[in-house]
This record gives sequence, structure tokens and C-alpha cells, in this order.
Amino acid sequence: IYPKSIAALIEQFQKFPSVGPKSAQRMAFQVLKMPVSEAILDAKRSAKTCEICFNISTQSPCEICESTNRNRSVICVVAETKDLIAIEKTNEYRGLYHVLQGLISPM
Repeated sequence: IYPKSIAALIEQFQKFPSVGPKSAQRMAFQVLKMPVSEAILDAKRSAKTCEICFNISTQSPCEICESTNRNRSVICVVAETKDLIAIEKTNEYRGLYHVLQGLISPM
């Protein structure tokens, strides 16, 4: 019923957590009305994975790994970049990171 490109967009939105078919459809049509699509493309083009810690940044090595003000004897292991950002917002931790980019299964 939808053009292939719209159906593909709806399908991609359904991959988000807690997004069903109707929400995905609403999101797809809203995106078409907004300039957000260019922002998404720009973010996708400029995002890089840091070659040292695997943080997502616009450069590699990332700003944290390049900083000379960090305690290089301490490494905090986090599951995802969003966890790193949450810790950075506290302004308490001054060490380096290792981002797993997902959880490790204990099995």
C-alpha cells in the first residue's frame, strides 16, 4: 500500500524499542514533514568509532582519549556511549573509558 521507500522507513522505525506498527507509521510521516532527515544523514555521515575506546564521536581518537587532563591509569568500562555520557555529566570521573557497544552475555 505504501511506496517501497516509505514502507522501508516504517520498518526501520519498528526496530526501535517499544515502537509498534502504528507508531512507526506516525513517525515516518512526521519525519517526511520535518528537516530532521538531513540532521539524521549528517549525524550518520560524521559519526565515527574511536579507535582506542570505541566511543562514538566525530573524530578518532575521540576528545576524551586525546585529552591530556585525563587520568590514564583508570579505565571505566561501560556498555554504550550513552552510559559514558551519563558519567561525564557528573563531572566527577576524570579517567578514560572502554565502550563495549553492547552488553556481554554471561553465557
